[in-house]
Amino acid sequence: MIVARVPILYYRTLSLVSKSFRSMVASPELYKVRSILGLTETCLYILDCKSHTWRKAPRMPVELDELSARVLDGKIYVQGRYHQDGSWKKSFEVFDTNTQTWDLPCCGLDWEGIACCIIDGKLHAVTRFDGVFAFDSKKCRWELVEHYPRTAGDTIFSVSYCEVDSVLYSVSGDGALRWYDSDKSRWRDLKGLVGLPKLPCPLASRGSFVKLTGYGGGKMMVFWNRNLSSQWLKRDTIFCAEIALERGNGDCWGKLEWYDSVLSVPVVTEFVKVLAVTL
Repeated sequence: MIVARVPILYYRTLSLVSKSFRSMVASPELYKVRSILGLTETCLYILDCKSHTWRKAPRMPVELDELSARVLDGKIYVQGRYHQDGSWKKSFEVFDTNTQTWDLPCCGLDWEGIACCIIDGKLHAVTRFDGVFAFDSKKCRWELVEHYPRTAGDTIFSVSYCEVDSVLYSVSGDGALRWYDSDKSRWRDLKGLVGLPKLPCPLASRGSFVKLTGYGGGKMMVFWNRNLSSQWLKRDTIFCAEIALERGNGDCWGKLEWYDSVLSVPVVTEFVKVLAVTL
């Protein structure tokens, strides 16, 4: 009951106190108590957030050169492509975290520029030109749920997506934050953002990235990198910004809550994905 009232931020430190503390912090019972007491928090992870350790999943059947992955109902859905025999081939695979096995549903999409996201609790694939598709796990097939016009400037291709309160957000190739207006079937710039530094252009500069994730409470977290060190050190600085989102009068606004540098990494580091988990 005492530890359940301690912010999750300190759980990693508590786990270093002793084996019994580490066991308690990783116990499912602790998170049940937090839920009963209404003390759940939204935190950012890329690892096992209850044991605070990295876990390696069994090797994928095919090594993918490009991929987009999302977690839904205890399964990891991976959509991507790989190079074989001089041509690109597409792959769609599902990892069951309960059985620790990979399934091959053989029902991937054939369209270019695919990114996966979760909208209204369902897995969706966002394609570059054709539209948005939803995956029916029972029928093992994709269904077109929204078609957008093929007009210049309305291309949906992006380097990162996230969903917040059933609104799809993305970052364009030139580093602009956008949201998809489903009523008008087009992408629109996110207004506001006073004080947010100019984001790098992921498609124009090799090694640059911008990553988005929903954070709960109508907020979005934005990560990007800058090379602030000398050439000898060869390190990148990762920055993070918290943005509160609000819709009104047909527009979508973003208010910068804060931003700061959060991590220094070697320039060869590949930033793959960030997830927000409520515990």
